[in-house]
Amino acid sequence: MLLIAQLPPPLPELRSAETQSGDRIVIGGQTVSAPWLWQGRNQEQPERLWLPMDLLESRLGFRRSNDGSGDQLEWFSRSQSLTSIPKRTLGDDVALDVGEWLLNIGVASKRKGTSLELSLPRAQLQKLRRGKGSTANRVVLDLNGPLFVQQLGDDLLLDLQSTRQQLQTLQRLGLTPQQTQTGLRLRGQSTRLRSLTLAAPWRLVLDGVSPQFSRAIPPRQNQRLPLTNPAIAALIRRGLVLERRTVKVGVKPLQVVRAGGDLSQLGLKLSPLAMTGSQQGLRFLTQLSRPAGALIAVNGGFFNRIQQLPLGALRLNGAWLSGPILNRGVVAWDLDGAPAFGRLLLNQELRVADGRRWGLGFLNSGYVQRGLSRYTSAWGPMYRALSGQEQALLIQDGRVIEQFSRAQLNRGVPIPKNGDLIVARGRAPLPASQGDHVTVVQRSSTPLGDKPNVLGGGPLLIQNDRIVLNGRSEGFSPGFLALAAPRTVVGHGRTGTWFLTLRGAASSDPTLLETALAAKQLGLSDALNLDGGSSTTLVAGGRTVMNGSGSAARIHNGLGFVPDSPLPLW
Repeated sequence: MLLIAQLPPPLPELRSAETQSGDRIVIGGQTVSAPWLWQGRNQEQPERLWLPMDLLESRLGFRRSNDGSGDQLEWFSRSQSLTSIPKRTLGDDVALDVGEWLLNIGVASKRKGTSLELSLPRAQLQKLRRGKGSTANRVVLDLNGPLFVQQLGDDLLLDLQSTRQQLQTLQRLGLTPQQTQTGLRLRGQSTRLRSLTLAAPWRLVLDGVSPQFSRAIPPRQNQRLPLTNPAIAALIRRGLVLERRTVKVGVKPLQVVRAGGDLSQLGLKLSPLAMTGSQQGLRFLTQLSRPAGALIAVNGGFFNRIQQLPLGALRLNGAWLSGPILNRGVVAWDLDGAPAFGRLLLNQELRVADGRRWGLGFLNSGYVQRGLSRYTSAWGPMYRALSGQEQALLIQDGRVIEQFSRAQLNRGVPIPKNGDLIVARGRAPLPASQGDHVTVVQRSSTPLGDKPNVLGGGPLLIQNDRIVLNGRSEGFSPGFLALAAPRTVVGHGRTGTWFLTLRGAASSDPTLLETALAAKQLGLSDALNLDGGSSTTLVAGGRTVMNGSGSAARIHNGLGFVPDSPLPLW
């Protein structure tokens, strides 16, 4: 995920400790491209070790939970408040200091050049237990030590050794296990099982074991295109293109997975993939695409991984789930026409009956700035403070009916369906008093904001067949603009509407300019960069065929191609 707002500032430089960083991590023998930062002179025991949060969840087995008092991070029976863990930025990632945590569990850390190696003794599976009654979909693995739990493509890799009899037991439970030199691989379970690690004694709890999903998954090569899937095959006969290819930008080869074509001819429609009950939370792309019926899907716009909130435009069937920010690029469409691309602002104003007018900065957004912001029931049934200094007023039927203090907002206040919550941050004054008659007026900076469906990303790459990349005008930092990272793009051209995912084929990942040049080579006359990095994901027929980090990433929203009419079962 490429975070572009609400990141914690880098910590002050530690002059007393040697600092080394890199971009390659080997975890239990599996190599992943990810940033790391080591503080301390000892090459085998850091004073501090900073790792990306999404890597902790997808490659080590950390679990995020909420106990009612706030978000917690859990790993092997240790639970720590997410707000209390030191954070910093590493490139575009939010990283946490987990050096002492890893050491206490017994993880051996070693750095060499730009590579970091994390290892544990291979755990032995001692016993299997299945739950009963309401926990019948739970399997508990008793172990003789801790282990890494890694999401590799669609599979779950457990760093443990099992016996043939234990493999047979797992098969009877409905799983598709395979013991390999790197550990026990559970086919097709990367996003279907939820894991919990426990200590004293060492255990791994797997929730969501369901034979109806598991037995139908044969061993396969990870990320192979599902061209024989009945629904995909039916669309290919109509003209769908789903392919993996290499594109050269200058001398750099880029691996591209793309899907698309003439949607009207294919009987497909473009659809936002979003949570509608509440805008706080993250999901795997498959968890967003399946309920929407999307046969092919990519990840969507930016979000704050710590607070799990959207950072940009998201409009579904005429409702703003999250408003645009910073005049960033968007794609907008209705059911009849081709998607349109451009930059977008949403201008909002609160007008008080006595003539006072107040600008409202953002709508239903996790982008937190000093001033006034507006939240509606599309945000969710409740609002809780997103910063330290907040007060708010509630508007219903054109009148201020209630005022909320900082303490009330910290606990959470309800947002009625026909209400507007106006939040003042950073000691900004409230614009009206209880009982005042007010009007909220909003208008879009361009007609794009009037279309029923809008998804924001940025920067805008191509418009009207011209490369228009100008990230600074969209509020992106120079560091972000210089990054080479996996990319996700939505675009349109003479041959139809397209999803592209790109990463380096033999060397570094693409920069934004290289992404724009590749999109132009592929015939796009309009193109928008979406969230990238570890968020980059393309799913086809329920199978992940491209992701940025090699692991399934939780994201906030996405885009999908949804069939107009039922297709063969997929």
